[in-house]
Amino acid sequence: MTHMTDGGQLRVQAEDLIRAGDHAELIELAPRLREDEFWAHQWAPSCAIAAARLGRRDEARTLFTEALDRGFFQPELFDGAIEQAFADDPDWPRWQARLAANLPPAPVEILVWPSLTPKLPLELFRTTPDREEQLRALLPELTGSSWQRAVTLLHWVAQRWEHANDHVEAQADAVDVLRHVDEDGLRFACVEYSTVLSHALNAAGIPARRLDLRQPNYHAGWAKGHVVSEAWIDDFGKWVLLDGQNGAYWSFGSTPMSTLELQQAFADGRQPDLRTPDGPAPQAVTAWWFSYFHQIGTTGATWARPPFVPHFQYTLHPSMLLAGSPQDVYPDLAEIGLSIDVRAGAAATRLFSRHPFTIGYAVHHDGRHQVVDGADPVWPLPATPGTHTATVAVRTPNGELTPQPLVFRVTG
Repeated sequence: MTHMTDGGQLRVQAEDLIRAGDHAELIELAPRLREDEFWAHQWAPSCAIAAARLGRRDEARTLFTEALDRGFFQPELFDGAIEQAFADDPDWPRWQARLAANLPPAPVEILVWPSLTPKLPLELFRTTPDREEQLRALLPELTGSSWQRAVTLLHWVAQRWEHANDHVEAQADAVDVLRHVDEDGLRFACVEYSTVLSHALNAAGIPARRLDLRQPNYHAGWAKGHVVSEAWIDDFGKWVLLDGQNGAYWSFGSTPMSTLELQQAFADGRQPDLRTPDGPAPQAVTAWWFSYFHQIGTTGATWARPPFVPHFQYTLHPSMLLAGSPQDVYPDLAEIGLSIDVRAGAAATRLFSRHPFTIGYAVHHDGRHQVVDGADPVWPLPATPGTHTATVAVRTPNGELTPQPLVFRVTG
């Protein structure tokens, strides 16, 4: 059986006296209660209230100022009794100021922090890990930045076979397609170009998924759809459309365009360049391929300006989740989420990323560059008092992504 400690018995006795309104007996306990760790914040104010209710004004003032001297700052715990006892005292305004001044500062305050914008779950177009390992052995040598490696794969896929309107079985992956090309001499269409390119990009550590593009009035007629890839390019901090069949990407100027930018340009009637390995495609060719940006479906979701038509070329087709906005399925993979952790009794930050190839984080603080391991992504906050400004960035095999701000204040 567990027995109550002497301190515990004393506290229960004091609480019973307060509950019974036995003010004189509570004050008699004051010498013993003064040794309790809760004296300043509970018993001294309680005894001060009891003395005031007994009309022992000087004793009440002495007890209350003792509580203030020891750091008391929570009159709200006494449900208005302190205000009733002392509000008419000429020193009450000064005591109120002391109550406010006694509030201890927060040891740590996070003032600015990065966050993950709510999005639908990211779904990449990948094959299985063992097949990715087989596929990596078939890829060309990849060097340079993530964009340089993506362009290498884009051009490599476009040159692997000459386009033909044939398809492999629905479950075939990039390894299957390449085997059919190399061993059977088969040739395929845009679906297979995008399969090989998307799988190859992911195998190379570049997040990628497949896109289904539709022309206006795609419910009737033929040649109304095209299939391409899109990849998150760490260099640019955005998604970029890559057309494996044409070995091409889209741009106004030199920076490649995202699907969101392309669909907006389509809605605005602004036609960008289709950049192939041989340079910009002729305008007539470009206009044809640009017409496919009426509706877009990506791995995991579909969106379109209403109404949505579930038929494609006279056939009813199931769709992915109908998203309310393309923004819902376009996460910024440079974003970082943050929570508070505790390490060795001190505050620390735990970092989160949606980038599927995150290997850790980089923290820049006080002129120092620190690496946080992705296996335990915790960065202890410095204990030096003052306001600290830092940045945190996702680290991938391609390098560090866009830095995100982190500002916090330490008071000790």
